[in-house]
Amino acid sequence: MHLTIYGDFNSPCCYLASQRADALAAAGRAEVEWRAVEHDRRLGLAGTPVSQDPGRWQHELAAAAGLAGPDEQVPGAVPALVTNTGAAVAAYAEAVTDGVADELRRSVFAEIWVRQRHLSGPQEVRRLVCALMYPAGTPGSRREHLAAPDLPARVHHHAAPGLLPRLSGCTISPDGGPLTVGGHERIRRWREEWLAGSGGAVPALSVPGAGMLTGTAALDHLAGLATQAPRTGVRVAVSR
Repeated sequence: MHLTIYGDFNSPCCYLASQRADALAAAGRAEVEWRAVEHDRRLGLAGTPVSQDPGRWQHELAAAAGLAGPDEQVPGAVPALVTNTGAAVAAYAEAVTDGVADELRRSVFAEIWVRQRHLSGPQEVRRLVCALMYPAGTPGSRREHLAAPDLPARVHHHAAPGLLPRLSGCTISPDGGPLTVGGHERIRRWREEWLAGSGGAVPALSVPGAGMLTGTAALDHLAGLATQAPRTGVRVAVSR
């Protein structure tokens, strides 16, 4: 079974959906495709104080806590500054090209909801991408690699020199937008599909033959799939 989830990194319920997507894929019960969207484009680029609407965020936390299973992680609080996820969505769209989308999805959710970080700035998002492109096991320091003119050949097996900006985390522009036409197209297409099927609710789950489920219904469906017989050779997939 192939499922498509549309989610915003700012949503604790989407964080729960992300965990369920990974669990289903690991158990071989479904192929899950994650598509990142911005639920609220009005949030400030410098961060929106949670104190402006504390009731909304407490409601979202309570909803996620009420739906979570015993082995699922639910945040205990909302970061003091709510993240504008435009840069994170752009980086995720570009991460599809680089083959690190699933890893970046998990990293962004962890930074916002586990480490309580404000992640609106492109530089902060770029650091997350760089950490994925240069895993901790890479010989030598990251600073040394970034300074080396022959880095692609030494570290990435003769990759084209033009890849250097991407390898160093520069997959989004200084204003937080995607760098490539492919990235722009993914963001546009994901948003159009999400809005057409969900009315703007997250998480939204596209199920073959059942249309699009949103919110609690989407999370309940993901939980129900976990009780079905496993299928082998299935993994999380990202949109191309």
